[in-house]
Amino acid sequence: MPPRPKRHELQNQQYRMAHGLERPRRPKILLPERHLFVTEGTKTEPNYLEGLIDRVCQKCGEGARRQFRVIGEGDNTLNLLEKAEKYQSNDADGFRHVWILYDKDDFPPDAFDNTAGRCEALNKRYREEQRELEFHAIWSNPCVELWFLLHYELMQSDIDRDDYRGKLSEKIGRHYDKSDPNIFRTLLPHMKTAVRNSKKLLRSSTESAPSAIVPGTNFHELVTHFQHYFK
Repeated sequence: MPPRPKRHELQNQQYRMAHGLERPRRPKILLPERHLFVTEGTKTEPNYLEGLIDRVCQKCGEGARRQFRVIGEGDNTLNLLEKAEKYQSNDADGFRHVWILYDKDDFPPDAFDNTAGRCEALNKRYREEQRELEFHAIWSNPCVELWFLLHYELMQSDIDRDDYRGKLSEKIGRHYDKSDPNIFRTLLPHMKTAVRNSKKLLRSSTESAPSAIVPGTNFHELVTHFQHYFK
């Protein structure tokens, strides 16, 4: 007959777990803060973001879905920011983070670069006002398909947008469709590679303006914000 455990042993969590007196506790995953995503694209980026939100809901439960709002605005970069400000201010509960997602496409360099600068200016004002609100400019040059391709390889050549689609079709083993609702799920197993490659592109560039970094993207800043939900 085993000796009766002493009081201090019963009070020790490791002892109780080792002897089957207590089950290990699962770490509690908190609901995310409220996030607003406003995208230039009306299909590709919203589909990717909905996949990201689905993943968060798998970890936190369906109640987490109300913490997110995705709007595929289909507008140019500066108008995109102005509309995001209106959505934020008109929302009854407000948002903690507002993400502006846009591609270089054929927009003039000044318009492309000024969006990031205006987001920084807004954030400085919010900090001075001690408001818990932050705007994020998430850009891809030339297109969001660069971020997708970085899940498979370090892309350092400036190629045509159509060539990105062809290369993606080869990598994912099927025809790449901009409206693919499963694109996030397809790419998720390779996310660490994409983050590493995206950071490497920015470090290797001698330019500082987003419009001059071709190819380049800071999309990794968005996904790393949610990375603890992807494990």
